[in-house]
Amino acid sequence: MRQENSYWVRRLNSSRLSRRRFVGGAATAGVGAASLALVGCGDDDDDDDDEPTSPAGTTPTQPAAAQKEKGGIARFSSANATFDTFDVDRSRFTPFAVLIGYTNLGFIQYKSFTEGELEGAFASDWEQPDDGLSVSFTLREGMKWHNKAPVNGRAATVDDMVAFLKRNQAGLLADGTVDQSFYRKAEYANIDSVTATDAKTVTVKFKKPDPFFLGTLASGYAKIQAPEAIAAFEKDYANTSAAQIIGTGPYTLTEFKAEGSLSIRRNPDFTAWDTWIDGIDYFPLFTDNAALQSAFEQKQIDAYGPRTKAVLDDLLNKYKGQLADHPSFAANPMAGTYWGGSAPWNNPNLIGAIFRSINRRELIAQMFQGRAALSGNIPPTQSAFTITERELITYEGYREDYAKEAAEAKAMWAAGGGPALGEIIVDIPDIWEGAYGGVSTLIKNMLESNLGNTFTPKIEPYTTINTKLPQKLYGNGNNNIWYGWISDVTQLEPSLSLFNVYNSKGPQFPFIGGAQVAKIDSNTDKMLIETDIEVRKELCKDTCIELIKAYGAGIPYNMININNTLQWNYYHGTEDAAFVTAHQFANQAYMDQKDASWSGRPA
Repeated sequence: MRQENSYWVRRLNSSRLSRRRFVGGAATAGVGAASLALVGCGDDDDDDDDEPTSPAGTTPTQPAAAQKEKGGIARFSSANATFDTFDVDRSRFTPFAVLIGYTNLGFIQYKSFTEGELEGAFASDWEQPDDGLSVSFTLREGMKWHNKAPVNGRAATVDDMVAFLKRNQAGLLADGTVDQSFYRKAEYANIDSVTATDAKTVTVKFKKPDPFFLGTLASGYAKIQAPEAIAAFEKDYANTSAAQIIGTGPYTLTEFKAEGSLSIRRNPDFTAWDTWIDGIDYFPLFTDNAALQSAFEQKQIDAYGPRTKAVLDDLLNKYKGQLADHPSFAANPMAGTYWGGSAPWNNPNLIGAIFRSINRRELIAQMFQGRAALSGNIPPTQSAFTITERELITYEGYREDYAKEAAEAKAMWAAGGGPALGEIIVDIPDIWEGAYGGVSTLIKNMLESNLGNTFTPKIEPYTTINTKLPQKLYGNGNNNIWYGWISDVTQLEPSLSLFNVYNSKGPQFPFIGGAQVAKIDSNTDKMLIETDIEVRKELCKDTCIELIKAYGAGIPYNMININNTLQWNYYHGTEDAAFVTAHQFANQAYMDQKDASWSGRPA
C-alpha cells in the first residue's frame, strides 16, 4: 500500500481550509455525540491558514426553531469502564473529557473547531489588550451549580473562576500535597496573578505574553468544578460516582455505573442557550462488536462506527437513504510509551529496533483495511504544524521497504544486546484488544519474528497502564513496554504540549517519555516565547523530525485511524471535529422525529 498517495488521506484532505480557519486543521466527525469512547473523530488540512479568530462576547448560535425540535433521549455506546477519575483537573482519559463536556462549562469554548472560533461559556465574554500581558473575563449572569450536595444549586461566582485557575496553577491538593496528576499544570505556569476585580470580572496577568492561554481554557479538560465538590471528593480521586459531577452546564449526570452505563439529563436551571435533546443514555457495548452492531440496526443506539470496511459497506447498502456516513480521522493516535531515561530503553539500538520492527502498514491493513494514515509524533490532525506524509515515509520506521527495516532492526537489536534481555512484556489495553481482536498477536509476531526474543502480550485495563506510567514501570530496568491509544489531541496547535511532554523541563517528561534530546529541548524552549505563529509551525515540524529520528523519544507513534461513524438520519449531531465536541451537543444536536428513519426506533 503506497502511503504517500493514501486514498484516505487524499479523501479527508479534499477540501481546502480558508485563511480564517485555525492553525490545526479542519475536522469531520466528533467524539462527543457518537461514542463515549477513546477514539474521536476529525481530519487534517493544508497549511493555508492564519491566526485563529477569537471573537469575544459571543454566545452559541441559536438554532432555527422551524428546523429543529426539542425532545428525545439520545442513546450511544460508552467506552465501558474506561474512567481514571472524576476530577477533571487530574484526568487525561478521553471518555471523561466527553462526559464532563456535557455537564460542566469552561471559561470559554470552541464555537467551531473548523473555523477556529471561540465563544463564551462560564465567562460570557473576555477582553485582551494588544500587549498580551493580561486578559479579563466577565462572569455569565444567571448561572447556578447543579442541585447536588454539597453545592445545592447555589449561584456561580467569580470566586469559582479564580479557584479553578489557582488550583491548576499550583498543582496542589487541599492539604498542600504536590500531585503529579495535575497533568496540565505547566499550561498555567505563565500566570503572574489572578484577581477578582469585582463581582463580575476576573483579571489574569501573565509573566510574559501568552499566545496559548485561550486555547488552554477552551480545551476539553479545562472545565470548572465547584470548589465545595472538590473539597468533598478530592481524597476519593479514583472513586467515580454521579455525586462527584457538579457543574453549571446544560446537562446533569443522574446515574453512573462503573461498567460504563450512565444517564445524563437536561439541567432545568440552565438558560445560557437552548438545549434541544432531553438527555443521553450510554450502554457499555464498545468491545462487543456483534452486540453493538445489532443495537444500532435495531435503533437502540443512534450512532455506530463499524470496525471493518465490509460491515460498513454492508450497512450503507442495506439501509441506503436511511443513514449517513461520517468518515474522519480519530482524535486519539495509536502509539505507546516507555521510560527512555534509563536502561534498557535509553539505548538507541534497542528502541530503534522496536520502533522499526512495527510494520505500520500491516497494522493499518489488518486492523482497518487501509482506513488509517501513518503518524509521526505530531499527527496529521495538526497538519499545519507537522511534516507531510510524503516526507514522513522517508524516515526509518515509516519507509515502504519493510524488509529492509526488519533486517536493519535485527542488526540494531543484536548490537544493543537485545537477545540478553530475555522475555519482554507488552501491555495491551483491554479495550483496544476488545475493539480490534488479535492486535496483540499482530504486534507480538512482528517483534518476535524480527528480534527473536519472546514478547508476551499482557491485556490490561487502561487504569492499570495509567498507574504504571508515573512509577516508570515501562522501562527503567523493566522489560516492559505498552501499545494502544494514547491521550486525545486537545489543542489545535501542538507547541505547548510538545514542551510539556518532550522537553526535559516539561511536567510530563519525568514519567512519560524521559528520552532527552538536545535539539528538542532547544526547539520547544523557543516555542514558548515565539509570538510568530509561522515560526512556531516550522519549529514544530523540525521537532517532529527530531522525535522520529529519536525513535519517538519514549513515545513511538504508529498511525491514526479513520472512523466511519454511521448515524440514522433522524439524529443530527455536533460539529465534525477531531476533538472532544461534547460541549457543543446541547446547542447543536437534535432528533428529527418526523424523519422517516425514526420509524421503528424503540421508545
